[in-house]
Amino acid sequence: MKEGKVIFLLFCTLFFLYGCSGGKKSVELDEAVLNPGISVVFFDVGKGDAILIRTQEGCMLIDTGYDETREVILNYLAEQKIEKLDYLALTHFDKDHVGGADHILKEVEVGKVLQPDYESDSDQYQEYCQVMKDKKMEPVYVTETTELSLNNAEILIYPPQKNEYKEEDNDFSLVISLRYGKRRFLFTGDCERERLNELLEQKEFDLAHDVLKVPHHGRKEKNSVEFLAAVSPEAAVITCSEEKMTDKEIIKALKGLGTKIYLTLEGTVTVLCDGNELTFKQ
Repeated sequence: MKEGKVIFLLFCTLFFLYGCSGGKKSVELDEAVLNPGISVVFFDVGKGDAILIRTQEGCMLIDTGYDETREVILNYLAEQKIEKLDYLALTHFDKDHVGGADHILKEVEVGKVLQPDYESDSDQYQEYCQVMKDKKMEPVYVTETTELSLNNAEILIYPPQKNEYKEEDNDFSLVISLRYGKRRFLFTGDCERERLNELLEQKEFDLAHDVLKVPHHGRKEKNSVEFLAAVSPEAAVITCSEEKMTDKEIIKALKGLGTKIYLTLEGTVTVLCDGNELTFKQ
């Protein structure tokens, strides 16, 4: 008799936990956490970019934040027991994108380093170049549209189309498109007006994406609203800080598109994707 009561109570407990836990949405969230397929982590490194794409068998880091925020990335890699990056992509050489690159290269094994084909005179760029030289590594200069595969994640890198821009560093930004299953992510570095025009005019890939890393930390350009409408993202991540907030016009345009907005100043943003569903954590 006592055994029957115990079984009945156990059944009731399980029913309460699983049968009344929010239905299908909760189940999908649990499945995403247990088997995400891929994760995309937008680190909180102030007004800077550092984004980790992780599949079950490989990793790609896009940009490395500032020199002084390197520990945010290195600590995460250590906690997750990530000892190798298949790819390190540097979109361009501003200090808030390349600052931590020398430390990442020293601490973590890196398969290939991808970069645009230009040079900078900044200290952070020179430090990165010195470590590459010390390790006898040669970067891959992305001068034409390049396709990569990270397990089942397909990556397209769209390089700058000119040798000179009015905005020298930012408009040299590599643009990276990630496809996993039915979902697409777009990472746009610090693209400004000229580079955004290139993206609007190019025919090499569809500009519509589900998740957008908003260009240049949410700074408004004359063609920003047109660009955002062309991408029409379901969600947008803006890498910004309280000192360097995004422009109000960008927020207004995204809200007008019905886009969910995430600001890294409120914490690191993690997106889990199983190829169909997207789950956001902050």
